[in-house]
Amino acid sequence: MLRWSNAAKSSYYYHCKTGKRGRKPSTHTRLHDGDSISNVSVVIAIRFILAEEFVCFGYDKITDDLRSNGFIINRKKIYRLMKEQRLLCGRVIRAKGDRRQFVQWRVQQAERPMEQLCMDIKYVHVQGQKRNALLLTVLDVYSRSIVGQVLWWHMRKEHVIWLLHRILQEHKVKVITLRNDNGSQFIAHAVRDYLKDQQVVQEFIHVATPEENCFIEAYHSIIQRELLEPRQFDSIEQAMEVFDRWQHFYNNRRLHGSLDNKTPAYIWQRYEQEQMNKDPLSQDSTEALSTNGERQSFQIEESRLVDKIIRDQMTTIFENQQTQNSQTVSEN
Repeated sequence: MLRWSNAAKSSYYYHCKTGKRGRKPSTHTRLHDGDSISNVSVVIAIRFILAEEFVCFGYDKITDDLRSNGFIINRKKIYRLMKEQRLLCGRVIRAKGDRRQFVQWRVQQAERPMEQLCMDIKYVHVQGQKRNALLLTVLDVYSRSIVGQVLWWHMRKEHVIWLLHRILQEHKVKVITLRNDNGSQFIAHAVRDYLKDQQVVQEFIHVATPEENCFIEAYHSIIQRELLEPRQFDSIEQAMEVFDRWQHFYNNRRLHGSLDNKTPAYIWQRYEQEQMNKDPLSQDSTEALSTNGERQSFQIEESRLVDKIIRDQMTTIFENQQTQNSQTVSEN
């Protein structure tokens, strides 16, 4: 058959190999003192280096650091181990599960307080400790009020959930839309699940388009110009006290040009006053028609009419009762 087909014997006896080609990866790493450790211990050493404050090393610097500490290891192995453990520097965080809901309108439009919110994070330099702290702010679009603010050295998903929980406990309002960027704290599953449980619609701006979150960006420029540039902070405790006073001043004293030189507190209170000044009779009738139909509206109008009749006849009823009592006393 081989002679008829003009095929070589080596081709006939060749069997295709299965599995990954090349040498199998090593399971241990040697040290300069002659000992060897497993790859699990190498990964622990890598995590220990990355856990140090301000360390943001890639696999190249991690390799040199391990070599200086007695490891005999090459860069390819460090890259493989860090890739398997998702420790590589500069990796883009991919959100799994439900797809993110991106904004449909470039500028937020709010008709009442606590309808449209926006949040973002800004660096605040603490000169006394030569470090940058992170400021998380939640802003109300309608009144430009600061509804929540927290400052600390780092900002994780737990801080975001804690601040949002405080806001939602203080303002028990339904149908809220929250706009933010695509930071790792905001796309975290825990934050998205919490907002979904609270029935808050979370929308993300598109990548590299900060103008879609213009209200919070404008607020950050105000902070930089009026708060950070004129002063320096010796400690984060001092910075926290200053930002507490700033929040009170911003909401109650600072005049905003976009609000016709009114304060955020004035705009919020004016809206609440307008809602209170509306005719309660028309409100009750409208709510009744929308919930239980015309029958409930008729019952409300009937009860109001009965109350009016009783109030009008209260004097007459009281006088008749006094007359009857006096007659009874005279007869006795």
